Amino acid sequence: MTSTDKLQAPAFEWAFLSPRNWILWLWFAVLWLITRLPFPVVYHFGRGFGLLVMHLAPKRRAIAARNLELCFPEKTDTEREHILRESFAGAGLTIFESGLVWWPYKKFASRVEINGIEHIQRLREAGKPVLAFSLHNTPIEACLSALSFHAPFNALFRVHDNPLWEYISYRGRTRYNLQLVPRKQVKQLLALMNEREVGLILPDQDFGKRRSIFVPFFDIQTATVPSVTDFARQTDAAVVFINYYRKGPQGYGVEISAPLENFPSGDEQADTARTNQITEEAIRQHPGEYLWHHRRFKTRPEGEERIY
Repeated sequence: MTSTDKLQAPAFEWAFLSPRNWILWLWFAVLWLITRLPFPVVYHFGRGFGLLVMHLAPKRRAIAARNLELCFPEKTDTEREHILRESFAGAGLTIFESGLVWWPYKKFASRVEINGIEHIQRLREAGKPVLAFSLHNTPIEACLSALSFHAPFNALFRVHDNPLWEYISYRGRTRYNLQLVPRKQVKQLLALMNEREVGLILPDQDFGKRRSIFVPFFDIQTATVPSVTDFARQTDAAVVFINYYRKGPQGYGVEISAPLENFPSGDEQADTARTNQITEEAIRQHPGEYLWHHRRFKTRPEGEERIY
């Protein structure tokens, strides 16, 4: 039995058809209909939806504004407000991009320009395990799904709390050349990488003090999981970074770095600080693309005051 045999896809449940799920089924139907529209229409509709949510979710807006204040103290209030609006607009668009991914849009992949795919291809041809790490930019569904046409990969992800949502989204995402590995099944991801598969993780969120170490991120000591260096060490994998972003209504860009040199170095603290620095540099290139709504600085070193 291979490691992939142990990964179970969500199964259909008759309970999905119960009245308590009808509103969600209606939402899926609306999403499917909207994604039949021309892409520029979906683009502007999604952005408008995100800006509406920005006004209806004051707590999330406050978190994003606080993050931007901490990360970009050199920018003016007007500049930070622009980034905040772009982030919410992008998050709204993500919802409708999900529909384009789950129910394939025939011109979808052609809108994604990918640079650096040769780095992963060369490593795979050489029989080298590959670990890619990335960040939570808002066009995550669109860009990573398109990337899988060029380099099949296995992504560590968080299982959705709603079983019906998880069933629909899983079926949609795995129509592509990717395998979704639940976050609690890290051993399965490592096993796949040891079989010369490509692994993908997004370590740029706050997973609590127990699993994290504190390293700089935007000059703030930030709880960060050392997964990149840990997984690379355990599998002898080469590590690449994937950045992705929107180019407006015309499409998307994906950039894959060359393999990191001297990584892992044997110094977990230095390696994790390095991955944070790489992530920060990517965010600075396209700050409006980042998902600022997460409480990235929630966990604080002992004795520090709360940020949020």
